[in-house]
Amino acid sequence: MSAGVRRAVALLFVLSAGACGGGGDGTAGIGPNPTPTGSFTIAGASALSVAQGASGTVTITVARSGAFTGAVSLSASGLGAGVTGTFAPSTIGAGQTTSILTLATSATSAVGTTSVTITGSASGASNQTASVALTITAPVAAGPFTMGLSVTSFLVLPSNHLPAPPVLTVTRNAGFAGAVALSTTGLPLTLGAFYSPNNLTGTTASVTVLDLGGTPPGSYTATIRGVAAGGLGERTLTFQIVVAPATTGNIHWKFCSGSTPQYFFAVKDGSGPWTRVMPSVDSVYSFNIASPTGSVASVTIDSGGYRTTVYQYTAAEMAARAASQCALVQNVTPRTVNGNFGGVTGFRTSQVGMGWWFGSANGNGAFSLLNLPPGPLDVVAVRNGDISATLEIPADRAIIRRAVNPASGSTLPVLDFTAAESFAPTTSTWTFNNVNASEPMSVSQFFVTAGGTAGSFALYPGVDRAPTVRTIYGIPLAQTIVGDLHQVVATINTVGAPAAAPNRASRQIVTYARTLTTDRTIAFGPAMPAPTVTVVSGSPAGRLRAVGTLPTEYGAGVSFDVTQTSTARYATVHTTRDFLNTAGAYDVQIPDLSGAIGWDTQFAIRAGVPTNWWVSGGGPVLDFYDGRYIFNSTRSRWTGAQTGIVVPADGATYLMGRAIGNTTP
Repeated sequence: MSAGVRRAVALLFVLSAGACGGGGDGTAGIGPNPTPTGSFTIAGASALSVAQGASGTVTITVARSGAFTGAVSLSASGLGAGVTGTFAPSTIGAGQTTSILTLATSATSAVGTTSVTITGSASGASNQTASVALTITAPVAAGPFTMGLSVTSFLVLPSNHLPAPPVLTVTRNAGFAGAVALSTTGLPLTLGAFYSPNNLTGTTASVTVLDLGGTPPGSYTATIRGVAAGGLGERTLTFQIVVAPATTGNIHWKFCSGSTPQYFFAVKDGSGPWTRVMPSVDSVYSFNIASPTGSVASVTIDSGGYRTTVYQYTAAEMAARAASQCALVQNVTPRTVNGNFGGVTGFRTSQVGMGWWFGSANGNGAFSLLNLPPGPLDVVAVRNGDISATLEIPADRAIIRRAVNPASGSTLPVLDFTAAESFAPTTSTWTFNNVNASEPMSVSQFFVTAGGTAGSFALYPGVDRAPTVRTIYGIPLAQTIVGDLHQVVATINTVGAPAAAPNRASRQIVTYARTLTTDRTIAFGPAMPAPTVTVVSGSPAGRLRAVGTLPTEYGAGVSFDVTQTSTARYATVHTTRDFLNTAGAYDVQIPDLSGAIGWDTQFAIRAGVPTNWWVSGGGPVLDFYDGRYIFNSTRSRWTGAQTGIVVPADGATYLMGRAIGNTTP
């Protein structure tokens, strides 16, 4: 080919190549669109350990990038003999990101570690893979015992609150009597669960849960591992440990420092669920009641066991009840004050009250007042005279000292009933009506000062006697100040069923007055109609229900008490008339609290155990030896009408009646 021809061919080739390209205006010579770009990745846990014959799961996550938005199909390979892999779902659809891979082994799967490959495939994108190191282990021998825990969850209280430790129970199979070593896994270093004992040779161990400091709020899963001695196997169980800040709200229920430990405190707003309340470090439980009615449940120690107390009120009543709790004398200290009585002849008794502590002595004896609250306190002392009538102990001299603030360990000036500061009490004659000849009655008297001190007019409660005309003692008006109130408690007692049960009040009058100088006639209310008490069906077992009617005199509400002396388990439900929203009828039952965090089966009334019950109309009837109410009369405002919803006032009178019985839940 000549040079000219070669130049012509080359030029033609260049022109042809240019014709195949795009023009500068973007319109000439456009070819087919390029394939969209985009991809995805898959990821999951890098390792999984599964015992022979068991299964485990891995969460597979897909991450899309670029223009890729499609579905991803999953498959697994390298499973090994006897191992199966199942995805749920097997295709991660558009807009979805996860699938659960279940790797199941058989009893014959080889022990060891293999690499399982998960492959993700999709239209328009390259396949992607991820690997899981599957370790198959020999199964752990099941222990020759089983374990149970009294809680499913536990709320970590502030460090100055005493918790009720859960109980771990080990039940051994026949032939196994060895020790079980206990340990805990799954908790951060700042949380600990400790066992007493941690090498269990008996059947139960207490579990102490401690926040060692700095644990963030949250729910933590604790796994308890029990290992049988001699390598005979192990068992595990789990429970949730909750760390939470103090609950907030506009209702503030405060317990006095040094008062009975509050192991459990929960609130129910209307018909909602029971919700655990976390206290502040100064024992204030704050919460809201948005519904017209609400309930509070607390658990305290009682007679070596547990008492569950439930308050069912309207929202306004709940706020008033909370404000009455610990309203007078709030806090205790190590302050101890000593003293002596003077001017007491023979073996007669005298008693003194300061704050909420009582002291007494025979003759010119000594006394000590312990754990007194801080600040100034009133002192109320009474000397009992010679017995003037059968089984009647009169009061013949009294002393009141206002706003005394002694140092701890100091001694008060002698309470000399012959000194100028002493005075004679007033007397009046009261006649009590609506009392049958077969119903002996007692009268007990207290004097509560505006400063929160309670004084008693006799060392012992009034003795049951037949006479219905009694002498009532009082503090003269000149010795009182505004806010002082006498509390006169008249009680008709009855023997509970069965005959071995303790004496309990059947009808009662609680009345208040600043002075007691005039004679008075006052009547007890009618006998309380017997309720129908039955067992609440379903789980949890052991709950009782009381249904009945209330006489008009007892219309303030009803209190339902349940006692199991043999197990030291007690429950009380206080319910007001407005909560019931019915006139003259009630239907009250021990609630199911098992859904609240930290509810412990130790607290509950036991099924199959003989149980005494009593239903009180008009509010909780006061038994002198029942410290829940007489004790609280000095630290909380107790009225006899539903435990303090209304602050007692001069002239207030409350009537209560009680029916009593027994059953086996």
